[in-house]
Amino acid sequence: MALVAMPCLFTFLPANAAPLACGTPLVRVDTVDRALHARICEIVASALPLLENCHLKLTKPVTIIFSDDLENAHGPCFGLFHPGKKQMELLTPKAFAQAHDKSDSWGAIPVAEHFDVIVVHEFVHALVDQTARGERNCTADEEYIAYAMQIESLSETTRSALLEDVDASPPISLEELNPILLGFAPPRFAVKSWLHFSEPGNGCDFIQKLMRGDVTLWLYPE
Repeated sequence: MALVAMPCLFTFLPANAAPLACGTPLVRVDTVDRALHARICEIVASALPLLENCHLKLTKPVTIIFSDDLENAHGPCFGLFHPGKKQMELLTPKAFAQAHDKSDSWGAIPVAEHFDVIVVHEFVHALVDQTARGERNCTADEEYIAYAMQIESLSETTRSALLEDVDASPPISLEELNPILLGFAPPRFAVKSWLHFSEPGNGCDFIQKLMRGDVTLWLYPE
């Protein structure tokens, strides 16, 4: 399955060119592929109103880079955010398509749409890094925010297919959203995070509480 329909002709920058700025201030994309640059910039610009509504503000530069192979502490992954470097690192579209095809977890999402929402997911991490107060010791707190925005950014048709595939339904208690579920079943954690986010009284207000440290998904809060 092709990741995205691309024109037959490509316009490339010089091999050593600096990252190209997006129309969105402070965002730069390090790629020689102008079509990919335009695509990433459009995704970020489209996502910003939703993210800003949820108290996620872009105040510092973010550079988006690409790799053919990515791993975190849990193994292969689709994208990473490097706080010290203020960089988002994504799989190249070709590598992403290959990783998507090998994954048993996200088959309900078409590969092109999956790529787009991973951009949103990692951009959320960048904005949380800029916006949240104090240290964030519980990974699940931040992943709740990133996954809620990722699932919110899907089309309704794709989101419905994912919900059916994961088989989760509201109401979702905070006890269900914990680091153990995140570690063993990321898609289930993602869907449950979005379902909790979507319940009345939660939404962006709950995200703000997580960023302030007023609440945590850590199993044993002090």
